[in-house]
Amino acid sequence: MSLSFLQYLSDTQLLVLIPALSCLALLLATAVLRSMNVRWSWFDYDSDIVDTATQNTMSGAYVVLGFVLALVMTTASSLDDKVSQEAQVIKSLNRLLILEGTEPALDARKALLAYTQSIITDEWPVLKEGHGSETTSKALADVFWQIDRIDPQSAKSVAEFSKILDTVELAAQMRNDRILSVNSALPSMFYTVSLLSIFGVIIICGLRLVEATPVRAITLTVQLIMLTLLLAAIAIIDLPYLGDTTTSAESLQDVYNGLKLQDPTLRPGAS
Repeated sequence: MSLSFLQYLSDTQLLVLIPALSCLALLLATAVLRSMNVRWSWFDYDSDIVDTATQNTMSGAYVVLGFVLALVMTTASSLDDKVSQEAQVIKSLNRLLILEGTEPALDARKALLAYTQSIITDEWPVLKEGHGSETTSKALADVFWQIDRIDPQSAKSVAEFSKILDTVELAAQMRNDRILSVNSALPSMFYTVSLLSIFGVIIICGLRLVEATPVRAITLTVQLIMLTLLLAAIAIIDLPYLGDTTTSAESLQDVYNGLKLQDPTLRPGAS
């Protein structure tokens, strides 16, 4: 299941398309199997065996897809937490630079604001392509260069400068982790196996509908829809920077807005 295809589909389209295609496949499979049975009488039909197979395959598929859905939801939540942590690291670095208070430190703060803005406007839109932004990389390099200009003169300044270096290194590392997380989606083999397994479920359901009743047809169709909705939900949540349900840059935006409004020349207790 390629990202280039999924990125053009909304969440609603995925939730409708996959179950709809599965129901259509069930209809075709049932029609073909019933036609084959009428024409050639190939099937030594045993409803008990088919019922057992239907129950076992449905139960197994629900367990596996339910587990994977919980897994991708945990991963998505972890990505959101990491973005929030990255925002807090930027906020901490801003405080340290204001505490340093020298001209190079305040210049580094300006570079930090430019870097934060670049994450939101330049880098976030291209994360879905699997990489970061060169503009943002240059903005981060400028933060390092401005910090390197700080020349601590006292023991206290040296201690503050050490904290600044540790914090900017952490900010850079968290950016790298965020970019690497773009490729943290489930392997395509999972989707291939899942689709083949659902095809097998459809065949078994089609065999059960060789002797169809309205209740049996409705029951099996609803079960298939529920199963494919799980797969669709996995596909939606598994792509953190694609579709409608995406990892948000809201925490970074909030921090940037706060830093932009802050006057770095005001110290605590200043009038």
